[in-house]
Amino acid sequence: MSGLYIHIPFCIKKCNYCNFHFSTRLDFKPQLIKSIGKELSMRKEEITTPVETIYFGGGTPSVLSFQELDFLFQKIKENYDVSRTSEITLEANPDDLSKEYIAFLQKNTPVNRLSIGVQSFFDEDLKFMNRMHNSQQSEICIKEAMDAGFENLTIDLIYGGQTTSDKRWLSNLEKSLSLGIPHISSYALTVEPKTAFEAGIRKGKISPVDEDKQFRHFELLRNVLPKNDYIQYEFSNFGKKGFFSQHNISYWKNKAYLGIGPSAHSYNGKDKRSWNVANNIKYIKSLQENILPLEEETINEKTRFNEKIMLGLRTVWGINIQDIGKEFSPLIVNHFHKELKKLQMENRIIISNDTVIINPEFLFLTDGIISQFFFVD
Repeated sequence: MSGLYIHIPFCIKKCNYCNFHFSTRLDFKPQLIKSIGKELSMRKEEITTPVETIYFGGGTPSVLSFQELDFLFQKIKENYDVSRTSEITLEANPDDLSKEYIAFLQKNTPVNRLSIGVQSFFDEDLKFMNRMHNSQQSEICIKEAMDAGFENLTIDLIYGGQTTSDKRWLSNLEKSLSLGIPHISSYALTVEPKTAFEAGIRKGKISPVDEDKQFRHFELLRNVLPKNDYIQYEFSNFGKKGFFSQHNISYWKNKAYLGIGPSAHSYNGKDKRSWNVANNIKYIKSLQENILPLEEETINEKTRFNEKIMLGLRTVWGINIQDIGKEFSPLIVNHFHKELKKLQMENRIIISNDTVIINPEFLFLTDGIISQFFFVD
């Protein structure tokens, strides 16, 4: 077992771009945290090896109180072998990371990595996204976290938004560099269903996303950061040596993981996936009745192949051609080699030492290139 993921489905405010599962109703938080503790106990048999990484995601895990964090870490320690856990990440919003909260995390929890949802260092961008914090809070909490001893920090940045000019995007990158942040996750602003952005664009109140601008911002990203010792080890992730996200690497390398909390997914590393109900009330009620609130499926060969391609080609490690031959039937292997030949002729992929990666010149087209490899009945 590689990773343990815990989903904290609460936010103080809804961001305009987000369609993750969460609630702004915090009155159910005590009951739900208790239920997460119960699920941790009920599913301990699913992990038979030491936990390598723990990741608190959401939602906004930094809305947890000191007592709630203590409770969850105690439950993890009681039920899982954490003797070899090397990375424990907590996602946090800048407005939650007060000096007191940072000090508590550093002194009283095993958290050793913070993932801070900065998104932009410009207030106009933050207001457009409906974020709670301002740019000053971001700078202050990053500096205070470093002063407190947190060396392993990552921030999220969003590019290509309607309020983010080319000049502003470059300034965001330069600000990140000046702060000495060792890892940056950066995503294009996407319009997801059932979000405020989607409704605003549909009603003509917000202009559509400019794909040409997003391409320019992506090119700035992958030109500026590598010149400053960052490695683009995954499409959206840039880290200095020693600061790659070990938890996320386990996903991209198709390792097993256990997901706890509403909407959390789990994978056994072979052929089974499960997911919890994406409803806080149903999740609580189910666990009160000692019933795990999950569904599961068996992953067929076609899905395993498509997922291996989708995850591997987003990374610098790519896809090993020999592994495809060993893991899949002749029908799928023949399909893979057929598409491989087409994409190689188009110069969209590079093959070296039996490993396939996407040609850096075509990285912005990664999703489309991956889809060409998909095996569809």
